[in-house]
Amino acid sequence: MKKVFVAILLLAGVWWYASHRFNFSEVMLYAKKHSSESWAPALEYSVGMAYYGRGDYPKAEETFNQLLTDFATGEYQARGLLRLSEASEDNRDFQQARDAVDRYLEEYPDGPDRAIAETRKEHLYNK
Repeated sequence: MKKVFVAILLLAGVWWYASHRFNFSEVMLYAKKHSSESWAPALEYSVGMAYYGRGDYPKAEETFNQLLTDFATGEYQARGLLRLSEASEDNRDFQQARDAVDRYLEEYPDGPDRAIAETRKEHLYNK
């Protein structure tokens, strides 16, 4: 149990350090260069989440837009749309936030996060 706790702390520390000190623009270029690899969408999504976690909403918005452009179909598209909506709202780009949530509801009518998307839509359209 102690080893697991230490491992979790170590991983959290490495993630925190990397997310606060690392320049992700090179990572995005690397992912774009290797877009045919299966790990590339996950890498772009992770970079977007790191920017969002930092509170750098413009960069998060840009990264999620790139993810949705580079990988128009795939397992990260649905999550990317919802995260784009969140990042756009936090960046005060309400129209893009509405567009992203509308697109999620249109493309994933039976998606697992439909209830979340409907709640976000209601919230965004009341702004």
